[in-house]
Amino acid sequence: MPMKYWFLDYRNTRFMFYILFLSVFLAASAATLQYVPLPFLWIALLSAGIFCFLAIKHKQPSWRVLWINLATVFITIGALELYFYSSEIVRMEGSYTDGYYADHQVLGYCPTAERESRAIKYHGKERVYDVNYTIDKRGLRISPPAQDSLACGSVLFFGGSVTFGEGVEDDQAMPYVTGMKTEGSYVNDNFGFHGYGPHQMLAALELGIVDEVVSETVRHVIYQGIPAHVARSAGRASWDRHGPKYILDSNGKPVYEGPFDGRLSRPVRWLRKQLDKSALYRFSGTMQREATPEEIKLYTAIVAAARDTVNRKFPNAQFHVLLWGNQGEKTYDAILDGFSKAGMRVHLVNENLPGYSQQPSSYEISPFDRHPNPHAHALIAEYVSARILHGGSCQHPAPLVVGATK
Repeated sequence: MPMKYWFLDYRNTRFMFYILFLSVFLAASAATLQYVPLPFLWIALLSAGIFCFLAIKHKQPSWRVLWINLATVFITIGALELYFYSSEIVRMEGSYTDGYYADHQVLGYCPTAERESRAIKYHGKERVYDVNYTIDKRGLRISPPAQDSLACGSVLFFGGSVTFGEGVEDDQAMPYVTGMKTEGSYVNDNFGFHGYGPHQMLAALELGIVDEVVSETVRHVIYQGIPAHVARSAGRASWDRHGPKYILDSNGKPVYEGPFDGRLSRPVRWLRKQLDKSALYRFSGTMQREATPEEIKLYTAIVAAARDTVNRKFPNAQFHVLLWGNQGEKTYDAILDGFSKAGMRVHLVNENLPGYSQQPSSYEISPFDRHPNPHAHALIAEYVSARILHGGSCQHPAPLVVGATK
């Protein structure tokens, strides 16, 4: 057969068929990853279908066994993908789903400034919440305006979604309610945001982000911590791949090293982004395992460094930690021990929400969303305004008290 007709040979034709088949499969998989919800379910089913087809085509028993086994593996993967997706089935609607998040060079991500967004969360068919998030021109969730004639300075609130007020209205979030209870005596700046941890707080304090936003004299800095922040500060949160990375130096002090993914190649970053679309991968991901002693040490060191940065930059300010959780939980107890050794002023949330340890659900939005409900925000704001801000009387902080306080 002439060389120019080599592709008409049976063996070459079969080879070309497999190349074309593979090309179509890869193109379909890429399109599925880009445009189709739950992409790994469909890719697994498509793969299983291909292996079933190959099992039918091949006559040799050994090959048929191989293809059938591979088809079974991918059917199992697809079934697990569907199972874990259905177990976490949450749907968000409203303007929150379009343009609410923005990239940030240091913090990894942040809210889009000067924007009001409606966030509607569903679990299956049940509506969990329907609220509005209003972000001011500085990129912070709004708080009530201070009265210029009474302003004692500013209070900076840090943390994740608990501080931000996920699932509650603007005027129900703890920083906002605190401003109302202190009757405008302080300017309240809510630096909390969904999924943030103490590493965003430290980066904002030491890398000039706070300086760009805050113009008043800082009097108090309040950080709300939860045990899950340990994993976040260690870089184990799938949504925070580009967040600020800290490591401990030889003296046990956290040092900023750039973003978590700063040293990863572009193909690896792309691969991790695609894997994050898999429900099975998210379930088996690194956020699920228990915090290690090294991660807890890093976490407490980051919070302590934030406290030290506040003391250095704002000598008239006082740093407070509001810690969520319950005694007897391994990570929580280890955090408390680390804070005590660091001389941190800690306020235990479970001791200021009546019955929280016995029935935390009474302070949660829903069985499908464990964020604090408006009642919890109001009680914590009452505590903060009375015990930390002294009712807005502009009292300057007393010397730092070491250890945990009620």
